[in-house]
Amino acid sequence: MDEREVRRGDVQELTDFELAVYETVAEIDKEGGAADFATIESRVDAPEEDVWAALGHLVAINHLHSTSRGYALGPHDWAP
Repeated sequence: MDEREVRRGDVQELTDFELAVYETVAEIDKEGGAADFATIESRVDAPEEDVWAALGHLVAINHLHSTSRGYALGPHDWAP
């Protein structure tokens, strides 16, 4: 099964920080880009290990996808 077909985790399980990281990626994604780690880290202004942990969790529950260009939104049910 393609990882993009995996169901998303519940948004209620996200921390405020994970939501901030998600929103940062969403802002860049809506402009047609992928968010690289350095950009995410600078925009959320948090320790590197916290950003990596948030990204790892968001990818694991299918809210984000890791690509060769950076992070992009996973499946979502809201309009662009």
